[in-house]
Amino acid sequence: MALFSQPVFINLPTTDTERIREFWTSLGAQAIEDFSDENSVCIELTESTFAMYLSPGYYTDFIGDREIADCMTTNSALMALTVGDAAAVDALADRAIEAGAAEVPLPVDLREEMVDSGMHSREIVDPDGHQWEFVTA
Repeated sequence: MALFSQPVFINLPTTDTERIREFWTSLGAQAIEDFSDENSVCIELTESTFAMYLSPGYYTDFIGDREIADCMTTNSALMALTVGDAAAVDALADRAIEAGAAEVPLPVDLREEMVDSGMHSREIVDPDGHQWEFVTA
């Protein structure tokens, strides 16, 4: 039995809510307007998983005295999203790159290990520096 049975909200800082909205909607995601305003944009990743991108001032309201990491130079998390098959992974990663993401190349030995296990993965960094993995499972 799962520890949690309700939707998951991944909260991430953004310097530009409209830019990140355009990025995700260009990939086919939907922005949920009921949870979006001038300080945030909610992106539906799956039926029960949402990315909440929050402006820096709003984000700090939730993290107390801690600093917001500069995700353009430091990685604090790798979020993986399962995509249907290798062609779908490649198509989504290619669209993300066209929309402003940067690709993170995987080491050859890791790619070979994943292929041997029947997996295919592409890593991208969104315009705010957050790393996402599109992967088959």
